[in-house]
Amino acid sequence: MPLAQPLRRLAGDTRAVSILEFALMLPLFLGFALTGIEFANYVMANNRVQRLAAMSADLVAQSGTGKIGIGEGQVYDLFSAIDLSAQPFDLRQFGRIVITGVQGTDSDNDGTIENRILWQRFDGNFVTPPMLGCNQSTSIATLPQNRQLIRDEILFHVQVSYKYQPLFSSVPFTWLTLPTSFTRSAMFRARNKDFTTPTPDSRFPPKKYCTSATGL
Repeated sequence: MPLAQPLRRLAGDTRAVSILEFALMLPLFLGFALTGIEFANYVMANNRVQRLAAMSADLVAQSGTGKIGIGEGQVYDLFSAIDLSAQPFDLRQFGRIVITGVQGTDSDNDGTIENRILWQRFDGNFVTPPMLGCNQSTSIATLPQNRQLIRDEILFHVQVSYKYQPLFSSVPFTWLTLPTSFTRSAMFRARNKDFTTPTPDSRFPPKKYCTSATGL
């Protein structure tokens, strides 16, 4: 048969097998590689949010060491600094920062100390409920682990929330039921009990509204 010899040579030719195997394995390899990069970025976002919460709470707590304390202009600067520190994550667009000052008070002198919200400031388009409650609707804060302040003690609580933006796909998080929105918080005691509210500045209106993206 004139075709028998070419067909036998074709059947025995294995030169393209490795290329075929590579083509079949490439999607699986890329899937694992991209998923690994996605999870690494996700973990970095989580860690960045936690560090920002701790850094911000510490900075606000330190601001009370002077006679005046932090001013409204410095609150604006702090929000801008947090946005820059969050890069490459867009905290202004997909995040939310809540700063809350809380003081142990006994307003009716009955011997019972309340954790009273002194002030709050907000910024970020990802509007989420404040962990301690919104000062516009409640004056009493429930601190993490039901912490109770002593009388006149002042504590600053910072909440940072972020809606994670996947680099490639959100499918791996759906499969593993991992949250793509997360909130981290930190608390620091005020260095000075004289600081009870940011110093007003006509150039910088207080960002005190909990349902507004800008806080204004």
